[in-house]
Amino acid sequence: MTIVSPRKATVKELCRYHSRDFIDFLRKVEAINSSDQDDDDNVADDDHGSCRDSLESQLEEYGLQHDCEVFDGIAQYSEFIAGSTIEAATLLNDDAFDIVIHWDGGRHHAKKDMAAGFCIVNDIVLGIMELQKTFDRVMYIDLDVHHGDGVENAFQFTDKVLTVSLHHYAEGFYPGTGNGILASPRTKAVVNIPLKSSLSERMAGDPLGKWNLSINSYGECLKKVMAWRKPLIVLGGGGYKTSSVARCYAHLTSLILGSEISEEIPEHEYFEDYEPDFMLQVDPGRQTDENTDAYIEEVRKLVEAQSKDL
Repeated sequence: MTIVSPRKATVKELCRYHSRDFIDFLRKVEAINSSDQDDDDNVADDDHGSCRDSLESQLEEYGLQHDCEVFDGIAQYSEFIAGSTIEAATLLNDDAFDIVIHWDGGRHHAKKDMAAGFCIVNDIVLGIMELQKTFDRVMYIDLDVHHGDGVENAFQFTDKVLTVSLHHYAEGFYPGTGNGILASPRTKAVVNIPLKSSLSERMAGDPLGKWNLSINSYGECLKKVMAWRKPLIVLGGGGYKTSSVARCYAHLTSLILGSEISEEIPEHEYFEDYEPDFMLQVDPGRQTDENTDAYIEEVRKLVEAQSKDL
């Protein structure tokens, strides 16, 4: 295994997909907030209110509120996320490695001109665009509990990128897309596999999702993809319980390396986060599987319809 240092994406690289206005605002927003605070005592109430309203309007426009609130270092963090996925793609283009891992990448909700769903910039889209410099066709597989809407939106009208998303789909569940019915007759290479509760990302132990996949289930998916022996980037995308995500990433990394690791969590700074059993596997508990045989047959037909022209 070779450790490659992360790097920042340049503005030019970010703007290969994202709008320049969005990227410029992202880079300036911390300075805007800082300047606003510094000037609190020197600006008339009416002027201050007008400036604040303008800022709030821009934050809303660019999706930088609610689940994508501005934080210290937001622009730099986003540049590292994107730059590292682009670097992963470059390493595959150069035939330097067969598989490259970037566990902090995988921000699949971000749109061309706005952040969304805890995703500030869409490193996946930028990585795929980099891969297209060398590879004529790219397949993107999304195993997150939420539909990979941002990546699909970027490539839905080309047959050069196949996007496959397995996700939970239900009324009111974010982002509300990916029901398996093509949204436009112009859509080319899109396959959505909408599943009900219990069978989808949500990793066992994750507090937000609706699925109950074990770490080993993710491992089986990864082994099937690795068996194709194609150049591969493996991205993470995060989760909502750090200890469960870390367990999963450790297991998947061991499979990629072909190395066995202990089922016991080794002692370290965050050891207590892995209580009560301090083991690699997470108890899946008991959750009703709403994906009946009849529903799975419906999904199979949806997949068949979406795949007929691929």
